[in-house]
Amino acid sequence: MSRISQSSRFCAVCGAKEGPFLENLCENCFKKENPLEIEVQKKISVEICPLCRSIRVQGPVVDTWKEEGLEAIIREMVERKILENISADVAYSYEFEDDIEETKIMNYGVKTFELITTIRAKPYEEFSEFKQSFLTRIKLIRTSCDLCSKHKAGYFEAILQVRGEKRKLTEIEQENTENIVNRIMERYIDAKMSYIMDLETDNDGLTCKVSTKYLAETLAREIKNATAGKLSVAYKLKTKTRDGVDVYTNTYLVRLPEYSLEDILEFENKMWVVKQVTDAQMKIESLDNHEQRKFDRKRIENRGKQLTESVVQREYLFVSSDGKGAVIMALDNYENIDDNLERLPQNKQVGENILGFIYEDKNYYIK
Repeated sequence: MSRISQSSRFCAVCGAKEGPFLENLCENCFKKENPLEIEVQKKISVEICPLCRSIRVQGPVVDTWKEEGLEAIIREMVERKILENISADVAYSYEFEDDIEETKIMNYGVKTFELITTIRAKPYEEFSEFKQSFLTRIKLIRTSCDLCSKHKAGYFEAILQVRGEKRKLTEIEQENTENIVNRIMERYIDAKMSYIMDLETDNDGLTCKVSTKYLAETLAREIKNATAGKLSVAYKLKTKTRDGVDVYTNTYLVRLPEYSLEDILEFENKMWVVKQVTDAQMKIESLDNHEQRKFDRKRIENRGKQLTESVVQREYLFVSSDGKGAVIMALDNYENIDDNLERLPQNKQVGENILGFIYEDKNYYIK
């Protein structure tokens, strides 16, 4: 670094005789001949997405905006970007001045603004501070961000499917499964890349396209845990990237248990109704005496016989009882049926209705 010198008697440029001098130049001439070695960005592009209200300033999307806060956010982000890219070898202070206005931002005809960065530095103790201003042009571009463009184009990475094992889904299962999906999606309401498309639910199951594999797996595991279902994943080659990397679409399939709650089955030569299904066990209730027992789930699935679609639903009236036997009336034909009291649901009182079914000419009472 050059040193301040008092030995010169006049400035080599303007002839000034009052020092101090540096390299035979007075302070004013030296500052003109030797501006600060500082570079400030001359152009900055600001991309504004009108769909998700995100802003990108020459890098990843880092901010979202509300209608009334757009001016302040743009100003803050541009100033931050300028400071990140200032190159200087001396300590300095700075201040900004711009012509950014909210009304002009919202006017599609106005696309450019100007920002002036004033830098102050004092590299020489004997000289007063250096002051220089730099102009940066700000170009506003209204365009859909990458994520919104993907969403609009129907981009998805995975498919979620829910099916029944060897059966259709009940209406309650359809409703519960869709409620699980909707509840989880509420957690991601502000996540731009977390969405589902083409959701369809019927007795064949649930199907939808999911934006990311992570979200699809999250949905699938939640459904699996809530239903004691089984989860499997299949992979299908979708495309290749420009550098030759394979891109796959994952299909997450949750198969609900073969038996659902209140299903009717025949197991070990007896009739039962399903009361609970877990990953390992099933709790079933005997329709002979309404005793509930737990069995290994695989054992029931392998040896049991699904009868829910084979039985004929029926409604009965509890007419009378002598403490051991009971008289039951079938309400479809007013037939009186003599039966054992223990075959009726517990705590049923005379005069109450009973829901049940008939199978192979025998009556069964559920609730």
